[in-house]
Amino acid sequence: MNINLVRIIGSRGLLSFSYGYLNIILSLYLYHIGYGFITIGAIIGTAIIINALLALFLSMLADHYGRRNVLFILFILFSVSSGLFLYTRDPILISLLSGLGGFTGSGGGPIGSGGPFGAIQTALVTEFTDRKNFSRVLGIASAIGMILNVLGSLTLTLIENLHMNVYMLFYLASLLGLAGAIISFGIEDRKIRSRNILPKVSWKNIIKLSLPTIPSGIGAGMIMPIFSLWFNLKFHISAGEIGIIFASANAFTTLMMLVMPMIISHRNELKAIVWSRIGASLSLIALAISPTLILSWVFYVLRAGLQMGTVPIRQSFSMGIVDETERATSSGITSFTRTGFSSASPPVSGALMSYSIDLPPLLGGIFLFFDPLLYYLLFRKHWA
Repeated sequence: MNINLVRIIGSRGLLSFSYGYLNIILSLYLYHIGYGFITIGAIIGTAIIINALLALFLSMLADHYGRRNVLFILFILFSVSSGLFLYTRDPILISLLSGLGGFTGSGGGPIGSGGPFGAIQTALVTEFTDRKNFSRVLGIASAIGMILNVLGSLTLTLIENLHMNVYMLFYLASLLGLAGAIISFGIEDRKIRSRNILPKVSWKNIIKLSLPTIPSGIGAGMIMPIFSLWFNLKFHISAGEIGIIFASANAFTTLMMLVMPMIISHRNELKAIVWSRIGASLSLIALAISPTLILSWVFYVLRAGLQMGTVPIRQSFSMGIVDETERATSSGITSFTRTGFSSASPPVSGALMSYSIDLPPLLGGIFLFFDPLLYYLLFRKHWA
């Protein structure tokens, strides 16, 4: 790996470490300061919309004005948002800071996910990588991000055992965001630019790539932002114990990210995406009806590994069918559709939890099934 890839992956690692605990304590913090389920869902849903819009516009600006430059601005936004988060209890300001910072209760681990960060960093990786090595390099980058994400989750357990306030970790995230900005500013600008802000070359494929993210966003939004709260309420476990569950899921996902690109050639990427996501959907449904913590834990780990473990392969597939000048835009638009549609789900799942705590993961699993179905129908000509 050259120094530019090291800087891209290194800055992402700092972000992933922060998201490892921020995405766990977000809903717990909102519940801690007195918000009800529906309000928590509305706050998170609004934050997701803000982050989705950020991904849409900044990814297009990144392709047109320079990916490194926009990435630097994103890290500054993350640092400021994290540093100011605990200073307000106004739901509008909380939603704004959460959306700008990208800590919306889900995502943020592998390099191919997480709103505008994921879109721009994925495109940057492809600038310094040969096409045949896309999935392998993205797999390594994602695995490193997930390892740091695991360590971030386990940090909650450590802080809790030391009887410290876990919510003070927002300040640590602010410092790490500043460090990420400094590192990312050193990335070489190769002057790859799109001639237009809106995509002109690969717009048909970008639209097709966006369609499967609609059911994916709705399904994930039903449960992902409130998974920590779901485990807390259903099994009465603490933030530190939830951190162990999340860490184990991320560890399995990391293994999948390293192994899958090694055994899947670029000709079979679509098959891997379809079959793994069918398995992830079924795992989430099984989690919803599992009667014990151990079973729910197992199915949570399985769902995470199958859904997120193929992120490098999905990114390699999508980056391979769009023009190199529009890759950040492509990731940004698909991120926008995914997170945009997921923003409507948290308020609904918050209301559903008032009736039955098992409804959000059950409905989420059903919606997620349409993601691989659309991938097959839209791209079956790539089915080797």
